[in-house]
Amino acid sequence: MFKPITGAAAATAAAVLLLAGCTSTGPSDSQPQSAISPGASHTATTVTVWTFNHLPNEVAAFKATLNRLHTKYPWLTVKFVPNKDDAAYAKAVAAGDPPDVFISSVPDNVAKFCYNGTVADVGPYLTSAKIDAAKTFPAATLAYTRYQGKQCALPLLTDAFALYYNKRMFKAAGITEPPKTLAELTADAKELTVKNSDGSIKTYGFVPRSDYDVNRYLFTGAHSGTDFYAGNGKTTFASDPKWQQLLTWDQELIDYYGEANVQKFVGRYQPHADDAGNPLLTSAAAMELDGEWHVGEIASEKKDFDYGVVPMPVLDGSSGTYGAGSTLGTVAYLSAGSQHKQEAFFALQQLTTDTTFLNTLADTVYNVPTTFAALKAWDKRDDPHWKPFVDIFENKHSSYKTLTPAGIEDLDAWRAFLLDYEQGKVKDVASGLAEVGKKIDDLNSQSGQ
Repeated sequence: MFKPITGAAAATAAAVLLLAGCTSTGPSDSQPQSAISPGASHTATTVTVWTFNHLPNEVAAFKATLNRLHTKYPWLTVKFVPNKDDAAYAKAVAAGDPPDVFISSVPDNVAKFCYNGTVADVGPYLTSAKIDAAKTFPAATLAYTRYQGKQCALPLLTDAFALYYNKRMFKAAGITEPPKTLAELTADAKELTVKNSDGSIKTYGFVPRSDYDVNRYLFTGAHSGTDFYAGNGKTTFASDPKWQQLLTWDQELIDYYGEANVQKFVGRYQPHADDAGNPLLTSAAAMELDGEWHVGEIASEKKDFDYGVVPMPVLDGSSGTYGAGSTLGTVAYLSAGSQHKQEAFFALQQLTTDTTFLNTLADTVYNVPTTFAALKAWDKRDDPHWKPFVDIFENKHSSYKTLTPAGIEDLDAWRAFLLDYEQGKVKDVASGLAEVGKKIDDLNSQSGQ
């Protein structure tokens, strides 16, 4: 089973505990913030690249590209180290011995790393190399790689999330087209629900609970026309009524199935599996929100499965734009403590902008390439199952939540509140939203925002 690039939440959460004391080390200030001329004469240099990737086919794709780089530029050797997470990186930084480049599976610590000086601003290097970030990388990636005007990381493949649905079940239920609003989703989910003779649920139309699969991205704003934070940096949970509307939709569908039944479903299928036992493939669910990697896995596990992929429906009456969605992905950092920043940036540049490498890796791990050039050249971009994800990724309204120096702590607090609400532990929704908003505001204040 392939593990999506967004699946490192536990490692990231552990890293947060270490990051507060991380600061850059090494002779960083004396090094020029400019790109090198790769064709000029250079002293032999070795740079170290760490990545979270660890599967053999992933490692092979990286090594093939780095070997090509060394063949073309013999003066540059890259020491490639797989299977490293944010926690390991934080420890290395704290010890004064960071890798020159670190590739993380999630962007949640971008602002934290940038704020505390762990990583370098690669903006000056891009300018020197005559790389226009806005013309190279889709806007959705820049939203999760920048902080306060600094280009704190570069994107390296991305995830987008969409609604998968069983076409056979839709036809049997007389549903002629997939839903575009959450009210339509609820109506379709009820029509698609099938019960056994004893009254137990055989097929769930759609299970919305926030801790199931990637449903947490239903609650970050892209599908409800809401933003986590207002222009003043404060949370909007208490001030924007659409958050309460979104929670009401969520709870009404949970109530339709019954909390105990939903718990039984989540308990059985979480952690979520994208293999042959996946509830969509076994007809235990007629629809589900999932990432693009599931397309590749369905092709491997059940080629004859008749399914469709469309953008996730949006909250009725909201300013949410149908066709957009949550997008986030792998990020690559240049360590502030690197002793070979120019050479390390050159390696970083190749990994994040080389079309052949990006498309090879995208095919290997079932993700979406992250440059306009790679997307244009990608042979899957017009495939009916892959195209919706490319369209979501390129949609100007798609984005991830605003990042803060608190790292993933704001999402952890929000997710804990959501689950409490869904399990009936929050009696007054308005007060609960105000409380979690204040808690997150306090976390951000303590982190330096």
